[in-house]
Amino acid sequence: MYSQSQEATKSIFYNKAAKKAGLLKQIELQQKYADSAFYFAQKTSQKHLLIRSITSQINPAIAKQDTIRVNRLFAKGFQLAKAQNISPTNNDFLAFQIRNIHYNIRFGNKTSDEGLKAYKEIYQRIKSTDKYPIITEVLGRISLLYRNRKELGKALNYNLLEQKFAVKSDDFQNVASSKITELDISYQLIPRPIKSKEDVIPLIEKAKEAALYMKNHKVLDILPFAQLYLAKFYIHETSYEKSEKLLLSLSDSLATRIVFSKYEQLCEIAKSTNNIENYKRYSQKFKPVAYSTKRPFVALNVHNYLLDYFVKTQQRDSASFYAKRLEKNLQQVDTTQFLDYVNFSYDVLSSYYKDLNKDKSLAYKTYANTVAKQIIEHQKEAFVNIIKYRKEVQDLENKNADLTANVSFFRGNMFTILLVSLLLLVVSLYLFKANRKSIKASKQIEEEKNKIIETVERKHIILNNKQKVYFDELMYVKSDRNYVEFHLEAKKIVDRNKLLSVAEKLPPNFVKIHRSYIVNKNFIKVKNTTSVILESSHEIPVSRTYKEDL
Repeated sequence: MYSQSQEATKSIFYNKAAKKAGLLKQIELQQKYADSAFYFAQKTSQKHLLIRSITSQINPAIAKQDTIRVNRLFAKGFQLAKAQNISPTNNDFLAFQIRNIHYNIRFGNKTSDEGLKAYKEIYQRIKSTDKYPIITEVLGRISLLYRNRKELGKALNYNLLEQKFAVKSDDFQNVASSKITELDISYQLIPRPIKSKEDVIPLIEKAKEAALYMKNHKVLDILPFAQLYLAKFYIHETSYEKSEKLLLSLSDSLATRIVFSKYEQLCEIAKSTNNIENYKRYSQKFKPVAYSTKRPFVALNVHNYLLDYFVKTQQRDSASFYAKRLEKNLQQVDTTQFLDYVNFSYDVLSSYYKDLNKDKSLAYKTYANTVAKQIIEHQKEAFVNIIKYRKEVQDLENKNADLTANVSFFRGNMFTILLVSLLLLVVSLYLFKANRKSIKASKQIEEEKNKIIETVERKHIILNNKQKVYFDELMYVKSDRNYVEFHLEAKKIVDRNKLLSVAEKLPPNFVKIHRSYIVNKNFIKVKNTTSVILESSHEIPVSRTYKEDL
């Protein structure tokens, strides 16, 4: 018979074995070890080991996409924590909670806002403790979420904190992971279009340094990610041969996300060098890997390259097939994420329709230009946030230095300070009473001022792109997929929006006359049974559904 101490040791051993098997993609073995870890944990009085073992069981279930088992195991873990009164700040329970948040975000059960809130609550709970590995992980999750939302300044700032605590955790794996996050965010921050190859050289050196760190400290499961980013940076430097050689050295037996990224970059090299033979080979290898992920955004990316290849080789039937698939992908995904992919999608669809449907080609080109502007805006915002954050850190350090000097001064002059404070309190009470009437009068004046401003200011709507549209200039609104066009007397503004959302903010003189159009009745010159003609001579169709409204 084993003692409880021996049972606990065995549970810990099998949990570690399960983690290692997972890194090697040995899913069945991972599940077997996780089940063994749970079996031995049941024989101990250390209930937190049960939580750790349940987390180990969840990982292979996620890999197998067994959602029923995953949800059952998460429910079991929370019930156990409650029944055994396990502390919310227990390391194993914290890791379990972080895994639960990550799973729910990934599979759409939580929004990114909800995920950020949950992660930050955990961070606030433990940031002043010595739980450095857990703090590192939760900061990494926050950083990656901001990266996905294209809030790159915030992403990099949280990554700086992640790297700081990773070093404190004294764990090579944590440090390596934080370096990969930094490379990922740095890749997003590369100027588009790139102004000079010199901009990429520091990133190449950073990726080389990260890869060397992983080799020296035997963190070989993360090393391929550093090599992938080094290959991406080589592409931006137009060192295509170096990049291709490095990518081809990565085995296809590695994790799917590594193999996916490998062929994605190889396709990019073939496209950039116009190597049609390689383009065909790499895109065909990319396709089954992309489909195996069962994720719409990954499918969208491989369809980008396949459509581009068939357009370039003038294979019309195949191009038509992938154009339809790509358009379907764009309807399935949130096009506010992965803007680089979406920009490529709109660009290649514009090329495809160039000789088939000029209006459609122009519309897709407009979408591509709009997304390109958004990418540039995200980068500008990121750089502003980074500079602002670093200034705040410097200001905080300066304030801390001033505070230390002030404390010494206060200690030496305590009696004088107390006497002056008492006199100031008496004066403050007198002034407070004297100013109450003045404050009341000021409020009345402010209220009257606001009423006047509200009356005089022209009515308008603020768009998602922060532009202001005045109602008295707006002739009509047109919906086009994920965009809404605002047609004014002098110009047209395109905004990523929904017609339904816009309609709710418009005054009564705007009426919906078609599922894609809202018109300002003040601009209607002529109306008939099928259309209206505006003073600008624009003719807008009227559908039967909305004829009565008009």
